[in-house]
Amino acid sequence: MRNRSAGLAVVVLVTALLAFDAFAATYGATQSGSSAIFYVDTTSWADIHLIKNNGGQLNYRMAIINGRNEYTVTGLVAGDFIDYSFTYWDVSCNCARDTAWARYTHGGTPPPPVDSGTPDAGQPPPTDAGQPPPTGNIVPLFDNTTALEPATVENTSTAIITRVGDRVRDRHAREDEYQAYDHYLQFYFQSRTHNVEIIDEVAKGGSRIVVNLRTIYPYDSPDFRAFFRGLNTVAEYFHNADMTTVNDYLYTASVNFNAKEGRAIRIGDRMEIEIGVFLRAPVEGRFNYYSTAMLYIVGTGGIAPFEVSGAQEDSFPMPAAGLSGGATTQNQPMSNEPDNRFLQMALNMAPVNAQPFVEGRRLHHTNFGDGSHSEQPNPVLTAQAGKLGPNFVSASCISCHVQNGRGLPPAVNTTLANYVVKVGNASGGADAFLGYRLQPRRTSGTPEADVRISGWTNSSGTFGDGTAYQLRRPTYSFVNVIPTNYSARVTPQLVGMGLLEAVPESAIAALADPNDSNGDGISGKMQTVRDPETGATRLGRFGWKAGAAKLKHQVADALVNDMGVTSPVFTAMDCGPQQTGCAGTSTELAAADLDKLTRYIALLGVPSRRDYRDTTALRGETLFASAGCAKCHTATLTTSQYHPNAELRSQTIHAYTDLLLHDMGSGLADNLGEGQATGSEWRTPPLWGIGLTAGVSGGEAYLHDGRARNLSEAILWHGGEAQNAKNAFNGMNASDRAALLKFLQSL
Repeated sequence: MRNRSAGLAVVVLVTALLAFDAFAATYGATQSGSSAIFYVDTTSWADIHLIKNNGGQLNYRMAIINGRNEYTVTGLVAGDFIDYSFTYWDVSCNCARDTAWARYTHGGTPPPPVDSGTPDAGQPPPTDAGQPPPTGNIVPLFDNTTALEPATVENTSTAIITRVGDRVRDRHAREDEYQAYDHYLQFYFQSRTHNVEIIDEVAKGGSRIVVNLRTIYPYDSPDFRAFFRGLNTVAEYFHNADMTTVNDYLYTASVNFNAKEGRAIRIGDRMEIEIGVFLRAPVEGRFNYYSTAMLYIVGTGGIAPFEVSGAQEDSFPMPAAGLSGGATTQNQPMSNEPDNRFLQMALNMAPVNAQPFVEGRRLHHTNFGDGSHSEQPNPVLTAQAGKLGPNFVSASCISCHVQNGRGLPPAVNTTLANYVVKVGNASGGADAFLGYRLQPRRTSGTPEADVRISGWTNSSGTFGDGTAYQLRRPTYSFVNVIPTNYSARVTPQLVGMGLLEAVPESAIAALADPNDSNGDGISGKMQTVRDPETGATRLGRFGWKAGAAKLKHQVADALVNDMGVTSPVFTAMDCGPQQTGCAGTSTELAAADLDKLTRYIALLGVPSRRDYRDTTALRGETLFASAGCAKCHTATLTTSQYHPNAELRSQTIHAYTDLLLHDMGSGLADNLGEGQATGSEWRTPPLWGIGLTAGVSGGEAYLHDGRARNLSEAILWHGGEAQNAKNAFNGMNASDRAALLKFLQSL
């Protein structure tokens, strides 16, 4: 974020014209009655960053007026002051320039010129050593002024209190013969979430642990089970008791004896708990359920993601190597449901988010044409019917994001219904007849166009050891409108997106090296985008070219451009300047529903890493690093302490991405840029969960257009900044290549 220098002198301005020898453009501000016109003498894009009377910083894209970039602030009175700076595109160097901060005071005289030759020209001087890396004009999403939802762990003088949200389950966690633990039952969004509160008095010298169950619908004598046994059945616990009913929405139990060990409970004990749920009649649908198996380590606070060991599959805290998503990480799966691995709640789900999560999931599975749910026989959501289109790609989120996993290329010569095909003209503007997105379907009448994979072009090669391989790339055909510039992008997986949103901008800035100052051939750069709600300049982090800064914006973009559903973020349809039948503005999806849908995607739990003790996979991890893959696919990041959602704050995660743009060479290039990204530049995709692709999606497809049929092909398409890493993989013997691939499959 750009900050004002504390030492700016208070000056007044009637007319300013600041020219710097180092910069190509002149800029300044001019008074006009009760307004001030800020300008940059360039016809390329320019942004203004301004702070009025020491208020909050605002950031806006300027407009081309009178042959220059201008932005007007109105309603000023004498004495009002505005601190401002500009970021603009300098065509002489094909680079963005940041100017110094200056101050405009309404009704005064010009400021003195600013010396552009100071270190980090255009940035205020550093005030403290050890500050985070500068992020230029990027405004952070979250900081110490962000409103935070309640923490899930509370430390008091008498207890450590853990609160976690949960949903009902069909069967017990270890019953793999039923394959019925991770899926969702009918009416999962009605009256079927609850919160578990663990009051650990042992941690503070007491002798018991109290477990409270808080519900949104009356339960009928729920069961409480603790300390997993598993001797006679895989659903057996040492401690079994009915919970005491306090009122219709609160039930309680306590335990002071570790029946597993035959002694009093003490710090360090592994207390796995499970609750038997019975909804009070009358209730629509089934009334009896189970809950999530949760491991609590006495004296620590929080729910511990667990792995299992031994003949009884007893639960033990998962080591750090397995915690891909920090505390959001899922337990080791035991129910044999490989297709459901990306559907789960974060394991540390906050109570406030359990019900919004399942209601957001319902929206995710709703057809915005007829309101039907993708999982029958769930009822129609009539409030969302009739919002589809008129132009659209697919009718629901889930129709593209099947099982929340990666999309697979469809059969040749069929409509690309699970791809986004971005389009534009040669200068980056909207396609005259399509807008910025090709939408191959229409609720009535003739669609604007169609796009299909008409075939695959194959090429052959050999590894260094002589082993042959074959690569393919898609060929596209268009109907009605043939765009000159386009970029086809297949559906990505959804897990972990809330955690990526929570990574602080300063952490990404620390990884950026746009000029390759260290000479390693890697020159990752930050994408910057305009916040559609505030106008602020943000770090782009979502999408194949990092075109969205915030998960809410990514969701709203998909709603309007893929389904034709407007929201408070994007109220206008995607229309080309010569396109008919799609004009007008509206707000079809309410802000509250957009929030639920965003929370659902943000709080999906990340699957744990597998094979983290396997010697071959560990050797592959070493080879991954030595080949240079980890220079872009950064293994470890830590999320901000300021994210609003408690689940996502201060988590150490292993996403294997730096969220930066990298030039991947001509082999992966298309002819459509996006923001600061050229056609050959792509955001480093996260790798967590990549080894589960076949089980979740029913097949494998990688890279932005799904051309790679396996991970080996995906690596072999790497070029540009990744050429040396690709060459290293190509030069490995078969055993080393297999080890590296096994490591990737473990993620």
